[in-house]
Amino acid sequence: MNFDNYRQSLDIFSKIIKLFSLTKNLNREQWGIIKNELWNVITKDISLSLSKRPHVQIIENTDKQSFENPLSSTKFNLNEKEILKLNISLNELNEDEKMLLCCIVEHLKAVEEWRESLETGFEIQKRLGLLHRITVSIRASLNISEVLARTAQDLGKILGVSRCFIRRYDPNDKGRVLATEQEFVAPGFVKAADIIFDFETEWMKNFNVNQNNIDEHIDFLYIPNVKTLETNDEFTKTLAEEINLVSFLAVPLIYKDNILGSLCFHQCDQEKFFSDSEIEFIRQVADEATGAITNAEMYQQIQKQARTDSLTLLYNKSHFHEAFDQEIERTKRTGSDLSLMMIDLDFLKTVNDTYGHMVGDEMIKLLGTKLRQTLRGLDIIARFGGDEFGVILPETKFEGAKLLGARLIEQILATKHPLAGNMSASIGVAGTPYNKLEKEILIEEADKALYLAKKRGKGMACFSDDPDLNLRLNP
Repeated sequence: MNFDNYRQSLDIFSKIIKLFSLTKNLNREQWGIIKNELWNVITKDISLSLSKRPHVQIIENTDKQSFENPLSSTKFNLNEKEILKLNISLNELNEDEKMLLCCIVEHLKAVEEWRESLETGFEIQKRLGLLHRITVSIRASLNISEVLARTAQDLGKILGVSRCFIRRYDPNDKGRVLATEQEFVAPGFVKAADIIFDFETEWMKNFNVNQNNIDEHIDFLYIPNVKTLETNDEFTKTLAEEINLVSFLAVPLIYKDNILGSLCFHQCDQEKFFSDSEIEFIRQVADEATGAITNAEMYQQIQKQARTDSLTLLYNKSHFHEAFDQEIERTKRTGSDLSLMMIDLDFLKTVNDTYGHMVGDEMIKLLGTKLRQTLRGLDIIARFGGDEFGVILPETKFEGAKLLGARLIEQILATKHPLAGNMSASIGVAGTPYNKLEKEILIEEADKALYLAKKRGKGMACFSDDPDLNLRLNP
């Protein structure tokens, strides 16, 4: 064997490696082509020299050793495809050949390790980029569904899974799913986030938030192959078969002592092994998603407090006017109708003077409860303060609002407080098409009708089409 030929091959190889090391944007397929060509260059002379030698196992110092291609991790065998693979007896080589062969192998291993490190670096960079995007999204948007849907999309692509989605649970009922955010679905697969398996529900119900449990990384649910799961539940197996589910992973979203949801992954084309680094990355994303949920819920709670009357838990006057403006615009767009009721609790001052303000507050809360029980879910009920209430009636004609006002008075008069006795209220009603669809006009006409009800003796409902409203009302 010509040693100079080996040196020449090594020189060529070194130049190619040097050039390659400067080219970091090669994809995996391009790298595979290059490393096969490199190996062919390196082993060309070895092939010519050893092709006439006897074929024997690799034996040295009585220990069997496998000489493997460090780039393909496959043993060398003669006449196998186009890539040269050999079974070499180290005893057949002289010292120079052994030294050169070892040098080549170590060099190739170093290059492959460098390439793997580079790819690992790219993966870490992509994961950090995702975490950064999630953090920015949380700060930029308090729309929880929007943030979680984007998270599922990015995470599914990075991890190369078939499906990825985020479930949100009821913190007061572990078995109840509040929502499943928009799922990521890889090409060639169908959506299946709405399917909740029994093993998932069981894990969720029995999950205990325990710091030691979390630290030991045994809090997540991982099933390598759902199809081979030992279960008597044929329905679960049938569902898994229908959506081609193989591997399943769920990582909890935990805040303090509550499980707020879970990050779920489906792999459908093969079993998916999640490495420790992937699990850790998913946990980091889960922490960010948990932050998004808690921040959004805190914001919603603050918003709710800002528009809610603390005594009755109805809307307050500020939200009433904001909602009224929105309903006016919506009604104009849709061409529907809109009505309004103004309500006063009668004799509140007398109750306060006789039984105290605590009983007066109870009467106010009792009226709020009665309004909620009698009116529709789409009606907007608000307390202005003191004994004054307002009700916006979307998609309601004036004639329908009159009937509702009369029925409401009957309900209120039939309500009794243990100390203060029967409740009484006065109601004024206005609405379209009788009244013009303008906020100020509807409020003014409803107020006039309310004043008329009080003028006539309270405990009744009056309407904006009442003939007496054309007369001047003396205080």
